[in-house]
Amino acid sequence: MRVSPPKVFPGATGAAKPPADAAGSADAFRQAGFVLGEEVELVLAGLNLEGAAAQQASAPARRTQKMVSALGLWSRSWLARLEALHALQWGNYSAAAALVRSAADYQASMLYLLQTGSAEWEEWLSDGGVRIATAEHATEFRLHAFRAGEVLAAHETLGRIYRVSTDLSLSHFGSTLMFAGAGSAPDHIEMTFGDRDFHVGLAELVVGWLLDLGAALCESLASFEGVSGPDVEGARAKWSERATKTSSSSSRCRVETLETDGGRRYLVVNWRREPRSAAKRLLL
Repeated sequence: MRVSPPKVFPGATGAAKPPADAAGSADAFRQAGFVLGEEVELVLAGLNLEGAAAQQASAPARRTQKMVSALGLWSRSWLARLEALHALQWGNYSAAAALVRSAADYQASMLYLLQTGSAEWEEWLSDGGVRIATAEHATEFRLHAFRAGEVLAAHETLGRIYRVSTDLSLSHFGSTLMFAGAGSAPDHIEMTFGDRDFHVGLAELVVGWLLDLGAALCESLASFEGVSGPDVEGARAKWSERATKTSSSSSRCRVETLETDGGRRYLVVNWRREPRSAAKRLLL
């Protein structure tokens, strides 16, 4: 089956300024730019470097099934990360966590296809993955459940972010309080609804995940330059080094995993709502 020239839309920009009457998000947008402006721009710079790499990958000499199968999942991760950044800028941290989870899943699947020469994709195509469904008068894309559990289990960055963002994205009581009732304490529950005000701890968590996912993506591209094309002047490697250094700062809010007799627990350190607030710890 031939591969048509991919249509590549490589540009990434930040979220638009919310309307003046937008509840909460106007403050989040202003604060995100003031407190985390450099990090937001760093995420966008990485996404634009990936966009340039996607353009290289779509060159005629690289139009193979291996490239195109990875490109689709790469695109889904790229868009999920961009929308997670936009959600962060508008103060929608709950949605951002779910988008981060999806991005990690897509990236793991992309890496699996690259590592295996897209064997499962090729098998899916040869088994009628795309065909005409005569009885239904439709073009059929067979769904084919596909996950990259092996990659998520073995890859330090993708596995870590996927596991944490999955637990925080699900309807667990503790994660619900983290996003919607962070002011709660043993003597009271302080729930909110539709809160989109700025929260520096949640914003730092999301930005850190996006930087780490971008660095992991650049690592994958470096391992398969025959698919993505060369890293011109080492731009992706330089960005990845800067992203990793930024995300690993000890002053940032981050999630540490604790293994206890009862199973896996998460310790959120440097947890605070306002930049000037005292840092706290949150155990999930």
